Amino acid sequence: MQLRDNGLRFSPITIVLHWLVAALLLSILGLEVAMARTAAQASSGRLEPIQNLLGLMLFLISAYRFWARVSSPHPLPLGSPTPVQVIVSRSVATALALAMVLLPLAVWLSRAAAGVGIELPGGLMLPAPIGPSKPLKAVLDALFNIGATAFVAGLALHLFGAFRNHLVLKNQTLRRMLGKQVEL
Repeated sequence: MQLRDNGLRFSPITIVLHWLVAALLLSILGLEVAMARTAAQASSGRLEPIQNLLGLMLFLISAYRFWARVSSPHPLPLGSPTPVQVIVSRSVATALALAMVLLPLAVWLSRAAAGVGIELPGGLMLPAPIGPSKPLKAVLDALFNIGATAFVAGLALHLFGAFRNHLVLKNQTLRRMLGKQVEL
């Protein structure tokens, strides 16, 4: 079994973790919408520990994915993209991987700076890495907002590239990301 990416294909680990991160991100956003809709009800408080657990899982998986991304060769692109397209696609993918590490970390630090604990299911609490500080919270929130905006833009580029490869160029990029064997 191929454990690391190489010049020809992604490893099964990379593929599974890619889709797991996508599912975790969608779940976290879905829980945020559900909590906003039920803010006045007691049920929203029961969802927050689950969302926090998903965020912790996202952070841990993303930290590994970012390390793997920068320490392994990336498979060759399919089709015949221009050098600029290759640079942009790889830069966006690396930036998204980094953002999936930094954004959950920023949330944790922001909540700690607000003096709010991060509760996990079962009543477990993540330790606060820093003490309460209103000025630091303001800085962390501003950095989070900038990072989240850049992340959404990068995600839009990532999805645009995926749909363009699949629907317009009709190459095998999506099949490769689903774990299928493709020819370069």
